[in-house]
Amino acid sequence: MTGGMRAIAGYLPLLFLWLTSCARQLPGPLECHGFALASVGVDPRTPATLIARDPRLEARVEELTRQCLTTPWDYQLLSCLNEGGSSRVCLSRFEARRSSVQ
Repeated sequence: MTGGMRAIAGYLPLLFLWLTSCARQLPGPLECHGFALASVGVDPRTPATLIARDPRLEARVEELTRQCLTTPWDYQLLSCLNEGGSSRVCLSRFEARRSSVQ
């Protein structure tokens, strides 16, 4: 393999990651954690050490983050909740979307 071919081949994994990330429809760990912080009234830029001072708050943030990553929630649900929508309405719409896909 020539030097040019080797250089191109070296960029293929990055290209693949870039292309697949553009199509991603589910929030990732940072987005879920940021949502969890905002939903409990904490600025997402708050250092983790400050959150750790309140074990109940920290546990709630971790639970919401886990739910977001494992359910998996979608961007429409996070947007609805972030915009102040009723959690009951937002979740029922999410469940309707989820059941229509399955």
